[in-house]
Amino acid sequence: MTKAEIIENSYRAAEAKLRAYIRAHADEMRPSKVRNMVLRQVCALPKPFTADQLVKACIPDRISVGTIYNSLKLFIDAHIVQGHTRQRGQMATEYELLTDHENRFQMICTACGRLVELDDKAITRLVTTRKYSNFNMAHFALYVYGECKICRRKVAQKAIQEANKNI
Repeated sequence: MTKAEIIENSYRAAEAKLRAYIRAHADEMRPSKVRNMVLRQVCALPKPFTADQLVKACIPDRISVGTIYNSLKLFIDAHIVQGHTRQRGQMATEYELLTDHENRFQMICTACGRLVELDDKAITRLVTTRKYSNFNMAHFALYVYGECKICRRKVAQKAIQEANKNI
């Protein structure tokens, strides 16, 4: 499958979710061509992406920044996009399209921002089979924050260099 076909399939799935959400909230909003243009850009961006990347991607379409941010909030509410906070020098929110699979299990390095998607069947089974009183779970997201092996190695090497300087 080509990249264009993957993007188109993602867009169709996301657009279907958006249409269903708008139908369910028909008294509050109506369909919008501009919103769909923003959604198409979301589907074309690499995962994860920032709001700034989305704004830059929408520049050729001359979509206002306010419309982009409002659309992004709507996509989160409609469970098309999911935002999570990552630290890459400074705290920032990054977003991911959720049309691939609903449940998320990711490890995020707090030093470099590296994100690793995990498929741990034991954790997925534990969370999805758990019964909660007065709550019917639809999906879950689990983020584990810490330092990746590469960053730990860099810290250790820096400590060794510092120790060697003091000798």
